[in-house]
Amino acid sequence: MSEFFKRQKTWISSAHQGFVREGMHSNTLPAYALAAEKGADMIETDARMTRDGVLIVHHDPDVKGFDDTDRPVTCLISETDFADLEKIRLIRGNSGEGARIPTLEETLRLAYFAGMCVNIDLKEGLAHAEEIARLAVSSGMRGRTVYATNGAGAEAILRILKIDPQARFIDTRKNYTRAALESVPEYPARCYVYTADFSAENIAEIRESGCMLAAISLNAENAPAAFRHHPDMAEYPHTSDFEQIDRAILAENRP
Repeated sequence: MSEFFKRQKTWISSAHQGFVREGMHSNTLPAYALAAEKGADMIETDARMTRDGVLIVHHDPDVKGFDDTDRPVTCLISETDFADLEKIRLIRGNSGEGARIPTLEETLRLAYFAGMCVNIDLKEGLAHAEEIARLAVSSGMRGRTVYATNGAGAEAILRILKIDPQARFIDTRKNYTRAALESVPEYPARCYVYTADFSAENIAEIRESGCMLAAISLNAENAPAAFRHHPDMAEYPHTSDFEQIDRAILAENRP
C-alpha cells in the first residue's frame, strides 16, 4: 500500500476523526479538510447506516445534538432517517458545516480529491461491510482504504477483499492472530495491529505476528516513546497537532 502514500516520511500520519478548531466538531467535513490542509496522509472515520439506508459518519450509535431552536435532541442512528439526522447540529448555536453529520460518500469524496487515504471503522461489524466497501471503490478509494474490522475477523476481511482486493485492515492484537485469520490471503502483510501500549514486550509481540504496527492516541508527550519502535502508522486524536509532532520527530531523528 505504500505506493499510494506520497509523503516525505516513512510512516502514515492518520488524523483520528480529522483535526478540529473552535466551532468545529470532529467527524465533520471541515475537520477532515483541515486535517488534509495540515498534511495528513489518512483520516480515520466511523461508518454507520441510518434507518433509510444512508451510510453516514458518526462515532456513537446515537446522536446527541441540537435542533434549529437550540433545544437538545437525542436519537438512535439506526432508527432515524437521514433527512432528520441532517437537521441536527452537533454544536449549540452553530448551523455551519463544522456541526453537521456528513455522509460517508461526502467523506470519501473529500479524501479522494485531497489525496488522502481513509481508515473506515466498521462500527457495526459485518453489517453493511460490503456496502461500505462498494462505496469506497465507487468513490475512487480502491486500494486507498483501511477497514477497522472491530472483531468481525476473517469473514469481514474476505467479504471486503472480493470487492476491494487491495484493501488493508486494522484491529487489535487479540483479534488479529494467525489462527483467527489463517483463511485470509497474504495475512499478515495486509493487516495493521493498533496499540497505545508502547512497552517493548507488547511491540515485540506485534512485530512477531508479522502485522504492521499502528501507534494510536499519540500526542507530544507519548509520541517519542512510540517512534522508538518505528510504527508503520501513527494515529493522532482530533485535538492533537500531528503536523507539529511529526516535524519534531523528524527534526530530532533525521541525520
